[in-house]
Amino acid sequence: MLNKIVSRRTLLAGAALWLLGTSAAMAQTDKVLDVVIFNYSNRTLLDVTVGGVRVGGAGPYPYSGRRSKVGARFSNGPQTVSWRVGALEGQEKDEDDGQVVRSSNTPTMGEIPSDAHYLSVHIYPDAKVEFMFSRRVPVLSKRGESIDADYRRRKAAAQPSES
Repeated sequence: MLNKIVSRRTLLAGAALWLLGTSAAMAQTDKVLDVVIFNYSNRTLLDVTVGGVRVGGAGPYPYSGRRSKVGARFSNGPQTVSWRVGALEGQEKDEDDGQVVRSSNTPTMGEIPSDAHYLSVHIYPDAKVEFMFSRRVPVLSKRGESIDADYRRRKAAAQPSES
């Protein structure tokens, strides 16, 4: 009878220590972040996933950069990023609609900063993806700033001038 009690206690203590060790190891490699997707293409992106975590979608540029997912768990290292292409606004369906696209590069999270609250996922028209971390609401990437400047130039050129 005493052996059974000791064995149960030993087993329970061992399981508790194992769980404690597992959660401590997980805390070192995993980080919970809010995700913002910046889509620099003219298509809506649906069902964006990063490392198997579904993080939402983003409208065509400039309607991107809004919060998509709150509290997603990520690990350091290389990530697979994919999304589904939505229809062009005001256009008939074409063969690209609904197509699943995988990033043309394999972006890496590297070491996730301990003070990071946000992960911004920047998806470019050439299907390249870039990750950025921040403590505050994310902003455009350097490449995104040049895309934005080009967008603003084209928009200003398209507006009729007042005489």
